[in-house]
Amino acid sequence: MYNNYFGLSESPFSIAPNPRYLFLSEQYQEALAHLLYGIGSNGGFVLLTGEVGTGKTTVCRRLLEQMPANTDVAMILNPKASVEELLAALCDELGIAYPLGDQVRSKTYIDLINRHLLDTHARGRSTVLIIDEAQNLGVVLLEQIRLLTNLETNECKLLQIVLVGQPELLELLARPELRQLSQRITARYHLGALSLKDLEAYIVHRLAVAGLNRPIFPASTLKRLYRLSGGIPRVVNILCDRALLGSFVQRDNHVEVATLVKASREVFGDEAALRLSPRDSWRWLLALAVTAVLAAWLVGFAVAAWVADGTRVSALELPSLERLSSFSLFDTQPGETAVTELNAMAAPAETPVAAAVARPVALSGSAASVPIVRPTSSVMATAAAASKVSQSALSPQNSQVQALAQPLPDVQSDSPPGVQEEDRAPNRVSAQGFRWQAQPDADLALVQAYRALFAAWKLDYDPRQNPVVCRFAETQGLGCLVSGGDLISLQQLNRPAVVSLKTEAGLVHATVLELNDEAARLIVSGRVMDVPYDELERRWPGSYTLLWRVPAQYRAPIWPGARGASVEWLSQQMARLNGGVQLVAGDRYDEKLVEQVGLFQMRQGLSVDAVVGPKTAIHLNTHTRNDLPLLAPRRER
Repeated sequence: MYNNYFGLSESPFSIAPNPRYLFLSEQYQEALAHLLYGIGSNGGFVLLTGEVGTGKTTVCRRLLEQMPANTDVAMILNPKASVEELLAALCDELGIAYPLGDQVRSKTYIDLINRHLLDTHARGRSTVLIIDEAQNLGVVLLEQIRLLTNLETNECKLLQIVLVGQPELLELLARPELRQLSQRITARYHLGALSLKDLEAYIVHRLAVAGLNRPIFPASTLKRLYRLSGGIPRVVNILCDRALLGSFVQRDNHVEVATLVKASREVFGDEAALRLSPRDSWRWLLALAVTAVLAAWLVGFAVAAWVADGTRVSALELPSLERLSSFSLFDTQPGETAVTELNAMAAPAETPVAAAVARPVALSGSAASVPIVRPTSSVMATAAAASKVSQSALSPQNSQVQALAQPLPDVQSDSPPGVQEEDRAPNRVSAQGFRWQAQPDADLALVQAYRALFAAWKLDYDPRQNPVVCRFAETQGLGCLVSGGDLISLQQLNRPAVVSLKTEAGLVHATVLELNDEAARLIVSGRVMDVPYDELERRWPGSYTLLWRVPAQYRAPIWPGARGASVEWLSQQMARLNGGVQLVAGDRYDEKLVEQVGLFQMRQGLSVDAVVGPKTAIHLNTHTRNDLPLLAPRRER
C-alpha cells in the first residue's frame, strides 16, 4: 500500500526469509563462515542457534545460495514426526523411491538412503541435510539422526547435517544421553540480537534493497525502535512495516516517534508497547519504590496527625497515588499520541483527565492588557457561515444534529441569536484566572470543532452526509494532516487546527483559529475564546489535526530524481520564490532543484532532506498563495 508513496519497488520489511535482504553484519558473516566451514570439514554436524526472529532461517537460505554446485540439499522444516516419517521426509527431499504402507521399517529407509548416498558420492557429489526448528526434535529422533552420520566411507561422511534451532536446542544437546551427538558437532554459532549501530545499518540496507537510498527513520525513531524491538530483526520488520503504513496514512515523509509508538500498540497491544531495554528496567523499579515510599510516608503522616489532633485527616487533603504515579521518571518523547482515522460522528468520548493545580502564568498588567489576537472579518464570517445547515434537512429526533445547526457566535454582530452578552465577547482574563468549561457531550464538541475548521476554509461541513472528516477533505481538494508536535510546530505550519486539550475540566475539543506568541483565538463548543499562550501551551496534548491545500499535481512526496508533473509544479513554486527564475528546463528533480529545496527547508526550520512531503508543501503554499487561512500573518524569510 505504501510502496509507491515512498518510492519503493517492493515491501522492504516483509518477514519472509528472503536472502536478498540478509544484512551481513559482523555476526551474520561469522555465522555463514561457521556453517560453510562445518559443511566443508566432513565432521557430521553443524549447529546454528538463536532466539526467535533473529534470522536463522534467512541465514540458511543464504547458505543454500552459497552451496557448491556439486551439493545436493535436503531441507526439513517441520521435524515433529516419528522416526519413520522423518526418514520418509528425507527420502522425499532427495528423490529416493521407497515402498508405501504403514509396515515399512526404519531399516528399509536407511538402506535406501545409504545406497543413494554411496551412488551420489561415486558421482562426485555430496549431500547436506538442513533441519530447521530442531529444538522440536526429541531424544529418540536426535539419536536416529546421529546414526545417519555413521553412513560414511574411509575418507568422509556421506551426509552432512545442519541443525538450526532456538536456545532450547542447546539445553537438549547438553543432556548426557546425547553426548555422542554433541561431540560430533564440528562448528556451532549462536545468533544474538542486533546492536543499535547494526540496527541502523539494517534499516538502511533493507530500504536500499527495496530501491530507496534515503533515510526515512530519524535517529530518535531508530532509538525508540531499538528499545521496542530489543534488536530482534523479525520484530523490527513488523514494527517498521506498520510504522511505514502509519506514515503513509498521515502523508508524512518520515517515520516519527509517535507513529512508531502507535504501530507498536497496534502490533503488541498496550502492555507489550511498554517493552523496555534491560537498562530501563531499573527505572520502573525505582518508580515503584518511590511511589511506595511516598505512599507510606503519607499514611504515616495521616496517622500522626490523627493521633496528635484526635481528628481524622480527610482523604481529600492527601495527594492520591494516581497523582503520585503521574510523576514520570522516564524520558518521554513529545508527540507520542495515538494516530487514528478521524471519524467525526463515530469518535468515542474521551475519558476526562484531571490536570495538576495550575501554576500562575507571568502576565503583567490587568486583564485588559493581555494581548489578544483579533480574527479577520473573513474568518469570523466563514465561521458563522459554516454552521448554516438547512433546517428542513434536520431530523427533529436527533438532538445532537439540532444542536449542530446552531450558528457559531459572530463577534461582529451586536446580538447574535441564542448567544448571551457574556458569551458573545471573547474571554479577556489573565492566564492565572483562566478557567475552562467542561464539554458534557464529547462527540458533539468534536463535530463542532471540525465544522469550525472547515469554516475557516470557507466550506460547509455536514457530518451527517460526510461522517469521515479526511475523506470529505479530499473531495474538496484538501489534505488531512495528523501530526505530533508542540505548539511551536503548529505555529510553523501556520494553519488552523483541531486539538483536544487536557484541562482541569476534562478533555476539551477546540479549533485554533489564530495564534501569536501572546494569545490564541479558539472556537470551543461553538463559542469564541481568547486564550493566553502560556495557558494553551500548558494544556497542549502533543498532537493536532489540520487541513492543507493539495496541489493538483501532487500525489505523494517528491523525491530527488523524480520526474513528471509534480516536479514541474515544484519548479514553478521555487521559481516564484526566486523572482520568477525557472530552475529547471525539464521535469526532472535534479541537483539544482534539490539545492534550492534544501535551502528553503532550512529557512523554514524543516528537516533538510530535499523530500517535498506534506509539511514542505504546506510551507510552499504559505509563501506562494494568498487564499489560505493562516494562524498568523505570513512573515517573509
